[in-house]
Amino acid sequence: MDYSMIAPLNPASRLKDIERFAGNKGKSLYLLGNNGVPVPPWTILGTDVFQYYREKAGLDKAIAALLQNFTADNAADIAAQIQNAVLSAPLPEAVSALIKEALTSLGQGPVAIRSSGKEEDSKDFSFAGQFDTYLGIEGLDDILLHVQKCWASVYSERSLLYRHRHNLSFAHADIAVILQRLVMADRSGVVFTVNPASGNANELVISAVYGLGEGLVSGLVDADTVVVDKRNGALISQVIGEKAQQVGPNGNISDVPPEAQQQLSLSSENIQAICASARQIEQNFKAPQDIEWCLQEGRLWILQARPVTAFKEEPKGDFQIWDNSNIIENYPGIVSPLTFTFTQNLYSTVFREYCRLLRIPEKQLKEMDGFLGSVLGYMNGRAYYNLLHWYKLVGTSPFYNLGHKMLEVQMGLDESLDLVACEEKIQPYHADSRLKYLWIRALSGAMFFWYFFTLKKQVRKFRAAFYKLYETFNAIDYSELPADRIYAHSKQFEQAIIARWGIMISLESSIGLPYGLLRLLIRRWLPDAPDWLEVAVIGGIHDMESMEPALKMAELAGHARRNPEWERIISQTPAKQCSQALAAAGADAFLARIDAYIAAYGYRSNNELKLEEPDLREEPGVLFDMLKVALATGTKEQGVPAAYERDLKALLDKGLNPVQRVLFNIVLRKVQSAIQARETVRFCRSRTFGVFRNMYRAIGNDFARHGLFEDGRDIFYLRLEELKGCFEGMVSAREIKPLIAQRKADMDAYRAMKALPPRFVTFGSVLGWLQRWLETDGQQHESAAADDGSRELRGTACSPGFVEGHVQIVQEPGEFTGGILVTYRTDPGWVAVFPFAEALLVERGSPLTHAAIVAREVGLPTIVQIPKLTQMLKSGMRVRVNGQSGTVTILD
Repeated sequence: MDYSMIAPLNPASRLKDIERFAGNKGKSLYLLGNNGVPVPPWTILGTDVFQYYREKAGLDKAIAALLQNFTADNAADIAAQIQNAVLSAPLPEAVSALIKEALTSLGQGPVAIRSSGKEEDSKDFSFAGQFDTYLGIEGLDDILLHVQKCWASVYSERSLLYRHRHNLSFAHADIAVILQRLVMADRSGVVFTVNPASGNANELVISAVYGLGEGLVSGLVDADTVVVDKRNGALISQVIGEKAQQVGPNGNISDVPPEAQQQLSLSSENIQAICASARQIEQNFKAPQDIEWCLQEGRLWILQARPVTAFKEEPKGDFQIWDNSNIIENYPGIVSPLTFTFTQNLYSTVFREYCRLLRIPEKQLKEMDGFLGSVLGYMNGRAYYNLLHWYKLVGTSPFYNLGHKMLEVQMGLDESLDLVACEEKIQPYHADSRLKYLWIRALSGAMFFWYFFTLKKQVRKFRAAFYKLYETFNAIDYSELPADRIYAHSKQFEQAIIARWGIMISLESSIGLPYGLLRLLIRRWLPDAPDWLEVAVIGGIHDMESMEPALKMAELAGHARRNPEWERIISQTPAKQCSQALAAAGADAFLARIDAYIAAYGYRSNNELKLEEPDLREEPGVLFDMLKVALATGTKEQGVPAAYERDLKALLDKGLNPVQRVLFNIVLRKVQSAIQARETVRFCRSRTFGVFRNMYRAIGNDFARHGLFEDGRDIFYLRLEELKGCFEGMVSAREIKPLIAQRKADMDAYRAMKALPPRFVTFGSVLGWLQRWLETDGQQHESAAADDGSRELRGTACSPGFVEGHVQIVQEPGEFTGGILVTYRTDPGWVAVFPFAEALLVERGSPLTHAAIVAREVGLPTIVQIPKLTQMLKSGMRVRVNGQSGTVTILD
């Protein structure tokens, strides 16, 4: 190449030079400006400058030699060597002169230094996040250094691995560097010209924060989100983010005034200006665009635009939303194939039975088979809800809109569904005529209300029938039976249980409908009431069966404290040896209490709905771990504080007139009754899973004894239909062991893999989407979240109380040793340690989950749905918990 002609590129350069040397981001800037879009002043050091630098510094041969031996395993080492070579090579005088010339055209002040790859933001590859960008750089020496850093980012580990995974030649790893005048923005953000959540091409989605856009890109700030109809500019929806902080021109972080946090950061004029510019840009580029913008004293600037690579064409195939809210409470982390398929089969069968009870005709039931059997998804070994299918299921009940809203509350969903945009996709069934459709709705609505108003009677009948079955099947010693006999028992138990379970599905709506009405009454009659009132009023539910394990655990701890020797043994002896040591100390009566606890609640365990997880009957040592916690922390006073109950009563007495209070109490009692009934049924569900766990474990052990499995626990690597095939002649002996070996390898791979997002959208083949994700994001390791300086976290208040103390972050309840219990998620197996915690903080969940309800009844101050909780807190930190406002204040 003739380097005598190299010069900075600028808006006056020829298009062919821009296309050859500026990279795609640089080309986009050039085209934006030449189409009348306001862009801040810029100039570009083209790829020819980078090539000249490498040649003069003698880097090409050294880089080529290192890359010749590149593999995914040595990527980090090779990347470090190349980047060190690039950063340590001196800049030729000619290159320094070019950069000085480029800066002269921009004038004084800080600049943004952006990388612009030739393949970046292309129609085939986004290279999103692969190259470096630096903001607010001033002074010639610093600018020269950061230009070199941009060049070096071409050879970062992530960039080299991206090229390697996509079979892109290392020889084409060229990059240009954009020098752009930094706009002192007071508001910044992005706008998508297609809704990235739904793929709706008629919607513009704007995200906005105060200050520079780095706060949005880095995840530091919870942005405002505005959805606008692209065709007419009408506002569809808006969500006001916290925006507690903002990033300044020099990267400094400052607090946003409280009043500004609580209002939308954009005026209607701002929104219309952004939309108009976005429509123009999409029209110019003839493809959906992801556009970065900023506002300076009301003036709009466009910083860059790139194609939305997820939608290179109009999205094709079925649109589906996957979300793990709520389900993560019962099925966290990697789930075994047997657990997933067993649960999927249970859901499918029970939901069909429920729809039959609502008298939905057979023709419509057949249509609904398409979604009733797939309300769950199995994504890289993890369980997800197929949300659209859940919305369809809710649509079978009356009060369509209220039902959908309460589904979101009960599941703890972070994001509401646009019911208007997705109306056709969430209709549960169709009919030959409007009249026939209305008749089906009326009949199913009447049946629903029949069961709704006879709820207590239905639960009593169910409970009586359930325990008769449970006591029969739970009493059998399956370890003494051959596998075929155990399998026959499992089929009998399944058929008998599921036939009775369908009507219990109405319990979710029996909570949702009155709770939704209760919230409505509070907002209408008590408009100035604090947010916590909606949850606080449903406390005071007594005699909940699901609380028994926690109360009995506290009793066991009390008995142990009465004998100092027993307390010493439990506190100092390894859990697995406690039973033997207590027996040697003559604690026969206490051990009898332990045995009674395991006999009654042995099916309760960590992650108790995961069949592969051992329960107390298999690992009784876990019980002694819980007792250690109880003895170390002491049992707190049970129940909601009396003073709080008085305050709550005073608030209701003051805000409601006598007639309103009577109506309010009627609705409240219905909510409490429904929650109590649901907890009773969920307790039965836990027992049911405990029986099946016993059965499957015994089948696995029998197969292992006969050499069909290497280990009894191998059974959990089979899918339910494969286990069925073992008894019904559909699986050969030759395929079982290789199949299990492959599943074990798959589970290990899933554990090592970056987890999918809590919520994501797919189009068409889910398998194809997962494969594309694995090739890109799935191989990247998550970096630790930086401390953004926040001193207060906010979530959903579930149980009142004020506590100051030290936090302990745990993943399993057995790890807890005292203080304020902090975790990402809980499940029903955690309730045994609740009486010994000072407070409970949970990142996921909802105020109507099992754990939240039990915590409220034992008087444990509780907050759920706290964003970034386990990232922002560290074990040992001292915090103040306000269970009424839902805030956590970091004290040290």
